[in-house]
Amino acid sequence: MDQGNQNDLQGTQSAIQIKCPGCGGIMVYSPKTRGLKCIYCGATQELPTERIKIQEFDYAQWAQTKMEFKAHGLMDQSTEAVQVRCAQCGATIQIDATKSTSICPYCGTPLMLDKSQVKRFWQPNYLLPFTIDKKQCSELFQKWLNGKWFLPSKYKNGNVLEEKFQGIYYPYWAYGAHTVTNYEGERGTNRTVTRKNSKGETVRETVTDWSRVSGTVMRDFKNILVPASKSLPKEVIDDHKKWPVGEVVEYTTEYTAGFQTEVYTVDFTEGMVTAQNQMEEQIDSDIRKDIGGDKQRIDRKKVNYSDQVFKLLLLPMWVSAFVIKGKTYQFIINGRTGEIHGDYPLDKMKVALVVFVVVVIVLLIAYLMLSI
Repeated sequence: MDQGNQNDLQGTQSAIQIKCPGCGGIMVYSPKTRGLKCIYCGATQELPTERIKIQEFDYAQWAQTKMEFKAHGLMDQSTEAVQVRCAQCGATIQIDATKSTSICPYCGTPLMLDKSQVKRFWQPNYLLPFTIDKKQCSELFQKWLNGKWFLPSKYKNGNVLEEKFQGIYYPYWAYGAHTVTNYEGERGTNRTVTRKNSKGETVRETVTDWSRVSGTVMRDFKNILVPASKSLPKEVIDDHKKWPVGEVVEYTTEYTAGFQTEVYTVDFTEGMVTAQNQMEEQIDSDIRKDIGGDKQRIDRKKVNYSDQVFKLLLLPMWVSAFVIKGKTYQFIINGRTGEIHGDYPLDKMKVALVVFVVVVIVLLIAYLMLSI
């Protein structure tokens, strides 16, 4: 087996495995061809590419039960999986029951597979397949590293950090709703007045006249994304908001072959609270626009939600974690857009040099100003 195939095989640990119909080997999803490829004989298999009609679930119907798997045929939307919780960072990872070892993609900690459990959970409805493969991931990451001047030079040379990247599908709830909001507030209109100040000087200032207003705004929301896991910090999630959700495909295990999948830990009813908070931020903006004028005040509002729907998506990320001098550094690369988020070690000598140069410049400016 060549080195490339060995790397592919390593990437299948803790992932769904699909047998090659030709040689019986392992087939994995290839972001490059957007189909399956056998890591042994190279045989390929196409996957469906046609557009699909997105179906969503009625939130009110499922929320009434308060239990995801016990009413209204919800069992038809569920599946069983072997999952294990990372003792270090708390991530819940779906694993391949045939594997004896695996590591957490988020912190690099070996997973205790003897602690794994078979659980039933809501089956993902759709996923966004990887289009950036591991080679492209490495190239993007190396370019990103080379642009970090404060990074120690030894980490810019060679593929020191890229080997630990693992492809993982991260769960998101996607919500939609129709909203009608009645509000009361005030519209501020600015005008300029001229007056004398305490020194007898004529000055101009802006005065705002306020008037009472009320009204109604309406907005339809689609695909409000809420992370269905808390494994990634908020700043990482905020950096990865550009998802082409319109390109999702129906969930099948073929797309996850060779990749890990994180099981959701945030319930869909909990996620709806977060989604409504996001919606209300936009509604506030709509109200201010509706009020008009130069300034706006929102005294009270009543949001009426209807036609609330949801679905569970899996979105692609390349994740890496490594430890340097006792500190864990995590990197996330968007599997569709190539956006990168990560913290990195700093070269203390470079930092000290920059601080020294800044101090010298400040002292020089101060000296020149005193000399004038």
